Amino acid sequence: MQIFKEQPRNKDIGIIKLNPSGLSISQGQPADVSFPNGAIDKLGCLKCANPRCLYFDDTEVECSVTQDFPNDQSKEVCPVGALKWNIIDNTPVIDSTRCIYCGVCAKRCPVGAIYYDDGTSQMKINTVPSQYQYFTPIDENMAKQHEAQIQDLISLPKIGTSINATDKIFDLIYEKLSRLNNQYHNIVVRNILIALGCSCAIRRIGDVYTRMDAVYLSNDRCFGAVEIEYGRDTLDASRGILDDIAVLFTRYSIPIEVNNPLVVCLSLPNARQGYWQVVRDVRIVKGIRIQTLSIGALLILLWNGAAFQPSNNDYYIDFDNMELRGTINKQLGTGRINLSNGYLGILEPLK
Repeated sequence: MQIFKEQPRNKDIGIIKLNPSGLSISQGQPADVSFPNGAIDKLGCLKCANPRCLYFDDTEVECSVTQDFPNDQSKEVCPVGALKWNIIDNTPVIDSTRCIYCGVCAKRCPVGAIYYDDGTSQMKINTVPSQYQYFTPIDENMAKQHEAQIQDLISLPKIGTSINATDKIFDLIYEKLSRLNNQYHNIVVRNILIALGCSCAIRRIGDVYTRMDAVYLSNDRCFGAVEIEYGRDTLDASRGILDDIAVLFTRYSIPIEVNNPLVVCLSLPNARQGYWQVVRDVRIVKGIRIQTLSIGALLILLWNGAAFQPSNNDYYIDFDNMELRGTINKQLGTGRINLSNGYLGILEPLK
């Protein structure tokens, strides 16, 4: 199979005959696309001229608040390089051996053609065209029509859950995440935050001058420094945040009061770790609320189409309350999350 990582060289692009009115997403199958005439069908991959499943825009991997931040320039949507372009079939393909099941590519597909197949435990791409679409060689007029349809599709109402949060799926994901080389750690978190509607910049690998892992700007205009921790030494992350706040103030003139710092960890620290005490002390002494989320919690928000809302300090937890389950349940508004209590430290500490 011939594949390449550069910008796809499309031979033809998909056009939809009738503009859809909504998408319904569910695990195990491509999205159901509804049309104004009352019809419902599943659309195949559009072979997009600028595939959102493959690449971010420049603005998404930068943060306008810190324009001189020396960020990693990688714009690949898949943080581990599992999604590439097949130049023979003119479609994206997924390497299941590398895929970590994050679902970022599925979130960005404008027609919901990328989905998690729970039967095979793989992410798949529907390439079977619908009666409501056709493919045409690229020319200027068709490219404009194609791009206009993509923009309309992005703004369509979408309902449903792309991946159900269960012990089984997180076993698969966390087993892969735990084995990732640390060069992928920051980019995994960056790409999930971007898929949740943030612009997010991570520091370049090898840059020792920029000490913070990342900065983000959410859809609700909430800005903050980010520390990312895959190991067990989360105490350093809470202390590192204070250093980040100072650096952003001295180098970028960002006032402390507008910095909404975030720690993202693979698993929430154990209850007896000093992290929780430090987070509470920082709030009491300095009035700074360090918000904490696990990668799993971010994924649950992503799969359910929920908003990432740090502006209200919804993700602030400390020594007095170490669990995220109530906050995430409230955001989803769909009842109980089907994940065992304390499982992998995703919504509450392991112990």
